[in-house]
Amino acid sequence: MRFDLRDRSIDDETLHVDAGYDGDFIYPGVEGDTLALGEIAGNPHPRGAPYEEKAKRASNVSFVPPALRTGNVTIRPNAFVTDIRTETPLGDDPTATGIEFRDTWSGATERVDAEAVVLAAGAIETPRLWLNADLPANEWVGRGLTIHFGDNVMGLWEADELRARLGSETVDQHGGYDIAARFDYPGVGMLQTVGTAPGIGAILGFGASASGFAFQNDAADEPWDTMGRLAGTELKRLLSDYRRMVQILAVTDDRPHQRNGVTVESAISDEHGPIPLVNYEPSEGDRKRRDELARIAADILREAGAVHVQRSDSTPTALHVQGTVRMGKVVDEACEAYDVDRLFVADHSALANGVGGANPTNTGQAVAARTGERIVERHF
Repeated sequence: MRFDLRDRSIDDETLHVDAGYDGDFIYPGVEGDTLALGEIAGNPHPRGAPYEEKAKRASNVSFVPPALRTGNVTIRPNAFVTDIRTETPLGDDPTATGIEFRDTWSGATERVDAEAVVLAAGAIETPRLWLNADLPANEWVGRGLTIHFGDNVMGLWEADELRARLGSETVDQHGGYDIAARFDYPGVGMLQTVGTAPGIGAILGFGASASGFAFQNDAADEPWDTMGRLAGTELKRLLSDYRRMVQILAVTDDRPHQRNGVTVESAISDEHGPIPLVNYEPSEGDRKRRDELARIAADILREAGAVHVQRSDSTPTALHVQGTVRMGKVVDEACEAYDVDRLFVADHSALANGVGGANPTNTGQAVAARTGERIVERHF
C-alpha cells in the first residue's frame, strides 16, 4: 500500500490516511510532500525519501540533481579551493583563468583551467579565498557583513486558557513544522514562529543573552515580564512549563557597515591557508530595529493570552550570513568582479544588504541563476 501526502481533500484541505494503514511512515511506503522545494525551513519527511522529494529548497535539492542529469556537470567532493589563477594582459585588468584546489582526502593540490570562474563558497569562505589569492585589493572585500541580528521572545499560557482556545492543554512547539507563521515588517525586519527541540529552545529562550541575568534588568515599562538569562526558581518554573510556551524569532533588517565582516589572519593558518576572522557589531539603528520587533512580538503574544513573556536579548548569532562581496562595491550588476574579468560571485556574498530581514535562501538562488545567465550573455 502507498499513501501520497499530496492527496488532499478539495473540500476541507485536510489530509486523509486509510484507517487500515499500519505501516511505517517511511519511503517508499509513504511518499510525497505538499511543500516540496517550497518550505524554506525544511522537512525531514518522509523518512528515507530522495532529497528531491523532501521539502527544503537547498541547492542540493533544487539545483544539483537536475544539473547532474544534463551530463555537463562534474562534482568533486572534498575539494577545497585555495587559489584563483589569473593572467594579466598588458594594460588590462587581470582575467580569471582557473583555480587550484586541495583534495582533502589525499592532500594533493590540483589545477582546473576555465573560461570563467564563479565563487560560491558562502559569505565567509568566498571573501577568505579572495583575500588569500593574489587578487586586486578592494576595501569592500569581506566588508558589509549582515547576519539578520536576531532575538527570541517567548510566551507562556495557562493550561485552562489553551484548553479553551485549542482544545489541548499544551502547544508543544517542538512538534510539527519549524516555522508555521511569519510577519514581515519592511524596513525593520521579520518575525516568525520557531519550533525547536526543548534543549535548543531553552538555550535560545533562557540561556544566552547580551544583557546578563534577568534579575539585573528592569522590565517595568516594557511589554515583557523578564529579559535576559533566567536562573533559579524562575528558570525551573518556565522550563517545567515548556510545553505551554510559544517562541517568536525576531529577524532584524540590519544594515551593512564597513567595520563588520571577514579578514584573514596571516599568523594563523589551517591546511588551506590563513584563517578567516569574523567581526560583527550592530549599529544603534540595528539595535533600535530589533527592539521594535521584540516589542511587536511581545504584544502579539500578550494579545493572544500569554501570562508571561520572556525576551532573551540574544547575543549576535550568524543566522543569515551575507553581503561580504557586495554588488555595487566589489561586483557589478551581473556579479562580475570590477577588477577581475571573468570572475563572478554567485552566492549570498553578493547581496548588497540584509534583504529586508526575510529568509534569503530563495534570493540567493535567484542571484545564482541570474548570474549564470549573465555569464553566458557576456562571455559565451
